[in-house]
Amino acid sequence: MNNFQKALDDKDTTNHKKIWIYQPSVGAGFKVGDVQIDYAFTNLANQSYPLYTHVFSLRLDLKKKEKKK
Repeated sequence: MNNFQKALDDKDTTNHKKIWIYQPSVGAGFKVGDVQIDYAFTNLANQSYPLYTHVFSLRLDLKKKEKKK
């Protein structure tokens, strides 16, 4: 579990009460040469109204690596 934070309580109509919430996620990634691909399954909303989604990211290293002498 990660991403613990304090947020406004959905049940509080005056927007004064804050509660601790968490947004669980799980993911994996791999790197082949200069390309890195990451995947995560995460909750984008709060726990009262969960909205789960798949997140993919692609990273490409453009900088040439220097050869060791």
